[in-house]
Amino acid sequence: EGLLLSSSDMSNRKRQDNKEGFDLNGVPWARESEPYKQSFLGPLFGSVERPPPEELVPGFQQTMREYQEHMFRLAKRLLSFMARALGQTEDYFEEFLTGPVATHRLLHYWPLKDFEKQIGIGEHTDYGLLTILLQDAVGGLQVLNAVRGEWIHAMPVEGAFMVNLGDMLARWTNHEFKSTIHRVVNTSNRDRYSVPYFLEPNLDVQIPIGGAVAVSPKKESDPSNRVDEILYGFYNGAGMVKQRPPAPVLS
Repeated sequence: EGLLLSSSDMSNRKRQDNKEGFDLNGVPWARESEPYKQSFLGPLFGSVERPPPEELVPGFQQTMREYQEHMFRLAKRLLSFMARALGQTEDYFEEFLTGPVATHRLLHYWPLKDFEKQIGIGEHTDYGLLTILLQDAVGGLQVLNAVRGEWIHAMPVEGAFMVNLGDMLARWTNHEFKSTIHRVVNTSNRDRYSVPYFLEPNLDVQIPIGGAVAVSPKKESDPSNRVDEILYGFYNGAGMVKQRPPAPVLS
C-alpha cells in the first residue's frame, strides 16, 4: 500500500486482509495550494508518488491523470446533487474543493484459500466525503444493511460506478447522508481488480457537525472541526499515523 490510507477499521481483525495496492495522488495540482502549505498534514498528502517510468509502462501516467480529472469532475457533480438534496445551492461544496485531498488507488485482491482466516478487506467505512469505485466483473464488494444486519452483495454493473459515502460527509450532514459500512470478500477463484477514488475537502476547511444542513451555520473557528484535525484523529486512532506531524513553518 502507499502512504495515503483510506479506511477506518471496524472489525477485530480476526481475519487477515488479502490485497495489494498502489496509491496515486488524485489531485496532483493541489500540492501547491494554500490548504496544503498551511496544514500539518500537507507534507503527508502532498508527498511525491513514484509511478512506473514511461519506458516500463507506456501511457500509464497519462491514462491515470486523465482518469483522475474525470473522477474529480464526477465527484463534484455528485456533490452538487447532494447539496440540492440538503436544501443548499448546487455549488455549496465548490468552495471547499479548491485544494482538496484525493487518493486514486489501484487494488488487487487474490482468491481466498481460507474464509475463516482470510478476507479481501474487513468491514470498514471510508474517511472522506465520498468514494467512486470502478470494479471488474469478478465482484466481492459487500455492503451492510444496517436495518437487517445483513451483508448485501453489490454486484458489478457494466459501465457503472459504485459510490460510497464517507464519515466526513456523514459528520457534515449530521448523518442525513450516512457513511457506508462495506467489505470485500472474493469468493471466486479469480483475481479481483478495483479502482477507488477517495475525495476529501481542503485540509483547512471547518466541518462542524451538521454544518451542511444548518440554516445559519455558526462561523466561529474551532480547531477540532478542521479537516486535517479530523483526518489525523481517524488515522491516529487506526494506528496509521502514530506521531503527529510538526506544524508547517509559514513565511
